[in-house]
Amino acid sequence: MQFEYYKNILAVNNYRQIKQIDSDLIVLENLSIQGSNLRVLKLDKDCIIIKGVIVNIKMGDA
Repeated sequence: MQFEYYKNILAVNNYRQIKQIDSDLIVLENLSIQGSNLRVLKLDKDCIIIKGVIVNIKMGDA
């Protein structure tokens, strides 16, 4: 898994599974993103792009 964060946009490549998507929490397998007004801008099998105010990114089992 690779991720890049720039100007309130987070791109995650090679993620495996989406576990939860809310406006304040997005949980992928081995990655948890907390913030406010989180929106998924792009979603395909290789990449997810998230926009919003990201407060915390936690790697590992959430």
